[in-house]
Amino acid sequence: MKKMDKSYLQKKINKLNKKIHRAESQNEENKTWWRKLKLSKLKHRLNHTNS
Repeated sequence: MKKMDKSYLQKKINKLNKKIHRAESQNEENKTWWRKLKLSKLKHRLNHTNS
């Protein structure tokens, strides 16, 4: 498994944000919902790696 450090998680969050905005502009509610769920998990992980 890949090491989950701060820079890796930030990169994943940025990439996911781009995908969310693209899905919102294309009116893809299902993709947006799943990606926001994944985004919240990544942000939670990022907060716990910082502490």
